[in-house]
Amino acid sequence: MKHPIYTNKKIIGSWHEGSEKDIQKAINSSLSVYWSNISWTDRAYLFLKAADLISGPYRSIINAATIRCKYNFNVCELIFSLRFNVFYTNKIFNKQPRLGFVVARTPFNIALPALMGNVVLWIPSEKQLYYAYVLMEIFKKSGFPDGIINCSF
Repeated sequence: MKHPIYTNKKIIGSWHEGSEKDIQKAINSSLSVYWSNISWTDRAYLFLKAADLISGPYRSIINAATIRCKYNFNVCELIFSLRFNVFYTNKIFNKQPRLGFVVARTPFNIALPALMGNVVLWIPSEKQLYYAYVLMEIFKKSGFPDGIINCSF
């Protein structure tokens, strides 16, 4: 089964067939996103906004997504994780971005590398595709710039 890699809303390859050239293209395209130009306060706000949306109007939707995917995950843990990542990153990294590119295969905390200033290519497991789609929609509603967290569906 092919899983396309999206970067800035363009398909640039598929992860099970992607060549080294495809991976480099994904990295270069993602690093052109100016996440580092967004202040620490604004980055933290985006993650806290996502946590608020998940704990409020999207709680039943994200719960349904985890049930549909038979994903053994507690939504409260996701909310806590998003909020704690802001607290932890502020304490540890003193508001300095760590710029780079991270490929994350679920289960993995995709929020922490992004919060630190990295661009993330998230590859959810096959059983988590619906959950990943819902979470990506929440990130979009939270105001995340395109290309910061990319997901391979």
